[in-house]
Amino acid sequence: RLGARRALPGGAEATYSVENPVGVYEVGRSTHKARLSVPVAGGEAALSFEGDYSSQAYEGSYGRGVGGGHADLRVSHTDGAVGYNVSYARGLADTLPVDAGVHLGIDDEGVYGRVTANRDLGHGIEAEYEANARLELGNEQQKSLSQALKLSNKLG
Repeated sequence: RLGARRALPGGAEATYSVENPVGVYEVGRSTHKARLSVPVAGGEAALSFEGDYSSQAYEGSYGRGVGGGHADLRVSHTDGAVGYNVSYARGLADTLPVDAGVHLGIDDEGVYGRVTANRDLGHGIEAEYEANARLELGNEQQKSLSQALKLSNKLG
């Protein structure tokens, strides 16, 4: 793997790498990755490219802090398909008596969300909760919900 990184004026940064898959020594089969990022309006805008001789992927993104969390917008083009993802993630430790967070978003397949919470119960016991939900917006409109509660202790 060979890579380069360069800081540019105005806080911009460019990176590039080229890598061959393990055991493949033909230069034409190398995977190329490039990224240009620029600070814009209190956040970061970026353009990236990844590809080899058979396929390419492009992505444009913008992310910034909003309301104590992080908002992110991504648009991509991979193998002829256009995709998008808009999300917002925020920790809730400043509003709840536990270490918690929420992540909500919408992408080209549907709407999704995740809630997590951790709490020390004392005597070396910790509780962790996670809930994930997704609603597919296609023709079938599939729904999914999963929840997990984990109790762990620190022995020894």
